[in-house]
Amino acid sequence: MKKKLYLAIKNRLKNIPGADGEPLFKHFDLWNQQVEFIEQETPFQTPAIFVEFQPLQWRTLGNRVQDADLTTRLHIVTEWNALTADYAPEEEEALEYLDIVDSVVAAMHGFTAPNTNTWMRTQTIPNHNHERYVDSVEEYICKVTDNSANTPMQGVNGNTIVPEKRYVTLNPVVTKGED
Repeated sequence: MKKKLYLAIKNRLKNIPGADGEPLFKHFDLWNQQVEFIEQETPFQTPAIFVEFQPLQWRTLGNRVQDADLTTRLHIVTEWNALTADYAPEEEEALEYLDIVDSVVAAMHGFTAPNTNTWMRTQTIPNHNHERYVDSVEEYICKVTDNSANTPMQGVNGNTIVPEKRYVTLNPVVTKGED
């Protein structure tokens, strides 16, 4: 389920064009605190998007179907250009990272993914605690339904792990009363 969600988000955001008409984002990945451990991390191009799924508390609906309120954080990582003061000649260029964040917000407005309702932005968290990068976090919430327990799954050897659903019909026993 999360794989489908991640791919849907990535496909949505890959369609944002940059100033040159090419895709704006150069790197997509799942969040694993890449910016916090930048010296140990595999280098990536910016602007980049990292998708972070928050913990879920599932509710059982029945028939092997569950739902939850899904909170997803999109980490929009851009290079930091400290020349944002009003007197800096590079001010306009230095503030372009804010336009990049706005383009993500616009793209995610009205977004729905497989098995979700419309995503709603709930929080914006700017993170300037990094020397070379800005990690602008946009947080979204939606309701997600998971019916994967109801789907046949194949193991590595090709055997079915979860068989197709089987229903048992119980016929009530009718007894004749004594006269």
